[in-house]
Amino acid sequence: MRRVTIVATIRLIAIAILYAFGIPMSVRAGVIETAGFATAGVRWDAAPSVIGGVERSLSGGIRYSLQGGSYEAFRDRFQWSIVPTVSEFQSVVHQSFGAWQSVDPDSGLGTNLSFVSDLSTQVVSANAFGSVNYLGAEIDLLGWDAGDAGLRGFTGMLVSPTEVTLTSGVQNYANTAAIAGVDITINSNQNAVYNLDTFQRLLTHEIGHAIGLGDVDLTGPFLDDNFSDANPLATLNNSWAHLVNPTDPMQSAGLSFYNIPSSTFALNGIDLLMESNGLGIGPNNPLSNGIPLTNDEYGMRQFLYPTITAVPEPGALLLACTGLMLFIRRPRRREHAQPPFSQPPFTA
Repeated sequence: MRRVTIVATIRLIAIAILYAFGIPMSVRAGVIETAGFATAGVRWDAAPSVIGGVERSLSGGIRYSLQGGSYEAFRDRFQWSIVPTVSEFQSVVHQSFGAWQSVDPDSGLGTNLSFVSDLSTQVVSANAFGSVNYLGAEIDLLGWDAGDAGLRGFTGMLVSPTEVTLTSGVQNYANTAAIAGVDITINSNQNAVYNLDTFQRLLTHEIGHAIGLGDVDLTGPFLDDNFSDANPLATLNNSWAHLVNPTDPMQSAGLSFYNIPSSTFALNGIDLLMESNGLGIGPNNPLSNGIPLTNDEYGMRQFLYPTITAVPEPGALLLACTGLMLFIRRPRRREHAQPPFSQPPFTA
């Protein structure tokens, strides 16, 4: 990993982090990016915000654009074992963003995160792998030659030292910082040959960085509810998103930051998406998994972008709708008890 922190002329802090794709290694639980000073994490601001003269917030969805201005042009920057159709490639990009909008199947918690394609906004790039420029769309997707055949990506982030509004409505949340722009760069070396599943897993991982999650096996300390070195497999895989205090995540009862040697996590069965090496590909999270978020990623998403209530189960939603229909219909029965009156027909 390489991390560079600088202060730019418009008081933006640039974070450049190299993320690798390779053989699965040891992992850690939830890690947040702090930019070295925002101990409660960097986030996209939930309130409309202008940073450096451009709008940068969750308002209206996080906008992303593609180098070349189209899915076809962006696809053609990479080498493929089998060249996908434009429709197939577009679907993979959409699914990579969509994974981070999915409902947590264990806690039932959804998210206020949304992503919107904005191909009319031209990307702005420093024209090199490992660079970052905050202009362009809120997230620019780029393809540059990393100088080797590694199937890997680089996420560069610009952070403004401005406390944000949380998605739960809390304003100026202490010790946070606002994301001001992200460049996701995928290695386009001619010897780096992708298939759709590999590209999707890599892009989904990088989008995790773009919203504020760190590499679990490279950075720390990490957030967890019940880690035990006597049973790391169970305690690193269980669900804890429901424990996040949505109005004050840093004071969530039952959650703590842990420092644990990496050797503790050299176990099969811990397959977290936000692993830098391997991207969580394993028996519990196969490459074909289109939504590779684990309990850890859902927990960290809730920590950074808290929602107040869970998404109701389909059965509960049906009962609620039925009750609402009964509630609406009852006054009509009372109205029908009154003397009837004539009503003209509706016209269009």
